[in-house]
Amino acid sequence: MSASPYASALPSVQELRAFLESRAGAATGLTDILRNFQLPMRQKAAIRTLLHDMAVAGDLLDLAPGTLKASIGLPDVARMRVSYIRDDGNAAGFLADDALSRPVILLIKPPDMPYLFPGDIVLVRLRPATGTQKREARGLRLLTRLDNNLPVTPTSAPEHLLLPCDARLNLPLTPKENASSLPLTPEQIGLATPHALPDGTYAGRVHNVLGNADDAGMPSRLSLLIHHPPTAFSEQAEAEARQIAQHNAALQGTPAPSGRTDLRHLPLITIDDASAHDFDDALWAEQTADGFHLIVAIADVAHWVKPGSALDEEARERGNSIYLPDKVVPMLPLALSAQACSLLPGQDRLCVFVDMHITPQGHVVSAQISRGIMQSAARLTYEAVQHVFDAPAHPPTLPPEHPAAQLPPALLPTLRKVGAIIRQAATQRGVMEREETGWNVQFDTTGQPCAFVPRNTQEAHYMVAACMILANQIAAEKLQAQALPALFRTHAQPSPDSPRPMARYSTLAARHYGLRLEHYTHFTSPIRRYADLLAHRALTAANVSSAQSNTYGCAPDVALASHLNFTERRAATIMQDSLNRLAALFLAPFVGQRMSVHVMTATRHGLRVRLTKTGTPSFLAWSAFPDRTGMNDDSQHTHASAHHPHVQSGAVLSVTLAGTCPARGTLMLTDAVYEH
Repeated sequence: MSASPYASALPSVQELRAFLESRAGAATGLTDILRNFQLPMRQKAAIRTLLHDMAVAGDLLDLAPGTLKASIGLPDVARMRVSYIRDDGNAAGFLADDALSRPVILLIKPPDMPYLFPGDIVLVRLRPATGTQKREARGLRLLTRLDNNLPVTPTSAPEHLLLPCDARLNLPLTPKENASSLPLTPEQIGLATPHALPDGTYAGRVHNVLGNADDAGMPSRLSLLIHHPPTAFSEQAEAEARQIAQHNAALQGTPAPSGRTDLRHLPLITIDDASAHDFDDALWAEQTADGFHLIVAIADVAHWVKPGSALDEEARERGNSIYLPDKVVPMLPLALSAQACSLLPGQDRLCVFVDMHITPQGHVVSAQISRGIMQSAARLTYEAVQHVFDAPAHPPTLPPEHPAAQLPPALLPTLRKVGAIIRQAATQRGVMEREETGWNVQFDTTGQPCAFVPRNTQEAHYMVAACMILANQIAAEKLQAQALPALFRTHAQPSPDSPRPMARYSTLAARHYGLRLEHYTHFTSPIRRYADLLAHRALTAANVSSAQSNTYGCAPDVALASHLNFTERRAATIMQDSLNRLAALFLAPFVGQRMSVHVMTATRHGLRVRLTKTGTPSFLAWSAFPDRTGMNDDSQHTHASAHHPHVQSGAVLSVTLAGTCPARGTLMLTDAVYEH
């Protein structure tokens, strides 16, 4: 019988996608599709065309990795998250669903969007990868825009333009003057809606005035507005938090719940910064005949925040708490983060604890992760603990008002010894301990920044960090040994293409190069990090009966790992932006004066530097040097010495502060000379 001359009916887009989703990541080719829909082989080209159209439309983005065979030859289509707008007007960013993606440059904008903002998610078609560190792409369509409003501030005369407060965006707007627009005076901040003009420029209509750039709290407010993290909880989430707080209050003074170890007889202590309000980890240790007995207790947030709840959805979207110099945007409502889940002194709290026995050489001979109930004996700060460490007598005689005065005298000295041997073991496996100097911003009574004070890492910080790293390591080893679904913390080894790789979340366990560990995860901060909450759920579900193991929820996937990597970067960026704006306010009275900067890296346009007065970064153009001979080479360089033989990373320069822009958090530096 001859073949029918008529083409068989192709499946719809919905039918084909449903079939591919049912494959659950199994490699699927054209023959598999034809067989499933009972199509003849002559329809192979038509199916390939249909898949091509679906790929370009973005209908295949959410399939499990490896579902479609590479031999089908589909276009490389992905979601790109815009990070910043380059000086040439092209958007740059990263693939939103790839935790390890290289930077992407969008050479052609989507036809439906004449301008892009940082934070936009765009469907792009990637060009074939080359040996460079960046990939090029063309935009297909805009997928997500969180807000079409730009915080703007007026530029100085004579331009009279509106300049976005987002330093990543060079998109000056011509004011759209009409009866509905609100005028902005210098230093004021307003919200404007931009639109493209026929000549390629942009206009904007100011529809709201936010205040002045130097208003108390404006630096943090602007940083949050620009980066769009969720800042308010839904009423349902707040109601769930209030209900949890009531259940938690009912636990006070009651016997330990079934399946939990009672740790309330142990003087567990929390050690945090003086400004902290969410205490999610506590320590206790004693010396034994064979070494040391260490317990790290962590707030059992997973017991209260259930998968699929409103609280869980909001925590997942936030990814982590955001800590700013003058405020905190918590991952969980304050009723939980600062109260019901926080390990407040004298309050009974449910916990998950790591019970370890350690040799005098810092090797763990046994470790168990269990659920318990505890009561913090004291809330200590790093400064208070360091005061005990620095005392000439051991154990020291403390005044009654000292927060550690009522603790067993041997507790802090024992914890100090435990921290020292754990750090010694880390050094022996190749870990290089680096002192990281942060900065604290001090405010006057009006809310204005009055000082930037270096925060040096002391022994108390290292001690706590060593105990937490060990607990995280043990959690990762148990997750890996039991093949539990979780997110691991990985860190690639530096290479010529990636000299300073960042640590990331991944669904696959891999080596953490910085810590020299084969497996590592985040486990000790579930109040402020969603990845830690996932680790608690996985470990809890593995240690309870099958009838109770419904507390985990869906296994984390690559999309969630990428999302949490993004929210981590977003939180760090918001923090830095807020510091930059505060520094611009603080330095305004010093305009015209000389100050010192440290060279960090170089670009073909100038140097990235860090101010010694505030610790904040800035940019020094090559034109700021009086002698610019040989400095304006347009070729790409990675080191300052390529532009000038005397400029090296770490060099100290003296510059003149020519101006500040608190609205954008930028400085103008000129007249650079080398300090000797």
